[in-house]
Amino acid sequence: MDPIGLTSRWVAAARARESQRLERLFDDPLAAALAGAEGFAWLDELERAQPWGEPALYVVIRTRFFDEFLLRATWEAGARQVVLLAAGMDARAFRLGWPPGTRLYELDRPKVIDAKDAVASGAGAHPTCERQTIGVDLEHPSWSDALLSAEYEAQEWSVWLAEGLLFYMTEAATHALLRGVSVLAAPHSQLGADLVNRDLLGSPMMWPLLEVFSRRGAPGRFGTNNPKPLFAEHGWKAEVTQPGEREANYGRWPYPVAPRRMLGVPRLFLIRAQRS
Repeated sequence: MDPIGLTSRWVAAARARESQRLERLFDDPLAAALAGAEGFAWLDELERAQPWGEPALYVVIRTRFFDEFLLRATWEAGARQVVLLAAGMDARAFRLGWPPGTRLYELDRPKVIDAKDAVASGAGAHPTCERQTIGVDLEHPSWSDALLSAEYEAQEWSVWLAEGLLFYMTEAATHALLRGVSVLAAPHSQLGADLVNRDLLGSPMMWPLLEVFSRRGAPGRFGTNNPKPLFAEHGWKAEVTQPGEREANYGRWPYPVAPRRMLGVPRLFLIRAQRS
C-alpha cells in the first residue's frame, strides 16, 4: 500500500479509539482491525508530535459530521447513489443504516480496497447497502469511466464524499477531480469534503505534525483560504463549517474558534455543497 493509502489506517485508529468511549459520537466495530498495529503506531506518533492538541479529535468530529451529511442526503433528500472518493478504511458501508435501494461506490487504489475487503471478510461483516468497490487512481481521469462502468447513473441524484483527500493532492489535481465530479453529478446532487487553509500549511505551530506526514511520504500539499470560490468554480454552492462551530462541535471541541474575519489563522474547513 502506498503512503497516501496508509494514512487511512491512522484515521481508522482514531475511529477505533472513539468507538471505545462510553459517550462515543459513533461506533465503528471494524475500525481497530482496519487500523492494525501500523495505524495505531502512526496515530501515537502524531499525538507525540503535537502533545498540546488532539489529532484524533478532528477525525472524530469530521466522521460524525459527514455521517450526518450522508444520512440526510439519502434519507431526507432522496439520493440513492453514494460515492466515496478515496474511501480508504472507511466502514460506512457496513456501519450506517442506509435507506433501501442505496448503492454505495467505494473508489480507491486496488491495494487499499483489497486490504479492507480482507478485514471485512475475516470479520464476517456484511454491508447494509449495495456496495461496489472500484480500484482506481483518482489522479488519473480514467476513474470516471470506471465509475460509469459500475452502473453509476449520471442522470440520477447522487451524494459524494471526499474526506481526508484534498489535503494530499496538488492544486491542479484538486481542480481536475472536482471537474470530474461535476460532470458526473446531476443537478441538486451533494458533495462533502474537508480542507485546510494555506495558513495551516505554513504555520510554525503545525510544523511538527506536518513533518510526520512528510517523513512518512504523505505531505500536505493543498489548502485554500477561500473554499467557497473553489467549489463555485466547478458548479457547486458550498456551505463552510469549522470544527467547533455549532454544527460541528458535539460538546467535544475544546478550542476557541477564531472569527472568519481574522486573518492569518490556521483553519480546518468542513464543506457541504450542492450542485447548481
